[in-house]
Amino acid sequence: MKDTSTTTRERFLEIIESIDLITSWSKQIIKPIDFLTTPQNVMVFNACVMRLQVIGEHVGKLLKDESNLLEKHNEIPWLAIYDMRNIISHEYSHIDEDIIFSTIREDLPALKSVIQQILNQLS
Repeated sequence: MKDTSTTTRERFLEIIESIDLITSWSKQIIKPIDFLTTPQNVMVFNACVMRLQVIGEHVGKLLKDESNLLEKHNEIPWLAIYDMRNIISHEYSHIDEDIIFSTIREDLPALKSVIQQILNQLS
């Protein structure tokens, strides 16, 4: 039987991949309302939100990891990332484009930097 468990390193790499995809997809979005101006931008919004959900899912699993790699980096609000995942999962129709825009522009670059630091430590 094939082992389908995801390693800690793989989780961090998938977070980086999600951040890179979100950044690429949303580069033409200048302000939050832009997500809602065309069907194409709505699709971008939905894709970005789905990838934020993926990030939150991985963070949730990493928070339960016994190695406690995340607690060394308390400059990142890990629990808030997981909480955003829960909101996305359970209140999808009420997701605020302002919050998503702010998360993409302000929070993801710092998260990526910390994840890269952690990956360097794991190497």
